[in-house]
Amino acid sequence: MTATISAPPVQDAAPRLRPVEVFTDEELSLLTYGPGAVVTPYLSGLATQDLETAQRTAYRGLVARGIVDPEADPGGGPVRLALREDILTLVTLRQAATTLVAVARTLVDAQDFWYAHVVDELVVLEEVTVDGLHRFALGFTRDLPALLVGAALHADATDGTGETVSIDAMPDDEAPALLLEVLGQAHLRADVVVISARDTTGTTATRPELIGVFSGPDGCWSVASTPGSGAVAAPETAEGLRLRIRDLAAQAVATA
Repeated sequence: MTATISAPPVQDAAPRLRPVEVFTDEELSLLTYGPGAVVTPYLSGLATQDLETAQRTAYRGLVARGIVDPEADPGGGPVRLALREDILTLVTLRQAATTLVAVARTLVDAQDFWYAHVVDELVVLEEVTVDGLHRFALGFTRDLPALLVGAALHADATDGTGETVSIDAMPDDEAPALLLEVLGQAHLRADVVVISARDTTGTTATRPELIGVFSGPDGCWSVASTPGSGAVAAPETAEGLRLRIRDLAAQAVATA
């Protein structure tokens, strides 16, 4: 059985969320026009010749659950006939989002992915497990700062210690070697990035700033990486990191 991560309790007053549905990678591929920046762990590992079989099986599951009209054509691409009303709203909002907050979360024995699709006053939350299950909920944009803190910061985080370190170059998938021993004390690693559809130059997307958040009862640290300027790793107070994460959420709301 695959281990998954439950988001730490939100530090602020609990936001109001409306759980909607859980879809597999292959079910979602029938309902939407491509994953975009969202990962599809199971579907990405399928051989091309197995994709159609997986989608046809997924289609039967959608019909059985009353998600799509049983007369819909299960051919390639999204299902184009009537969807259940709440699912139609969900899919429409997800496709309409111009800003995405993405968080890759890692523990010692588990990993998952958390996304917030921002659309005006609403936010579509999407949690993806490593075996390709997408759990959706609807919330309000005003609650995004609290939601992002809850997703990216360990509930029992304490203040970090040590010196700030500048790194000339850092691979995307690992922390600076100099800090591995210290950062290894963190219980939760969350790589946070805000992606806006407006961040483009011609047809080439501008790479946004990626912030690695390391948090737990033994302290908090951040690793910030921007294109062309290397990375900076620094100890953080729990409250300072909480405010920084809330600022990222505010940035996402401002650019939506």
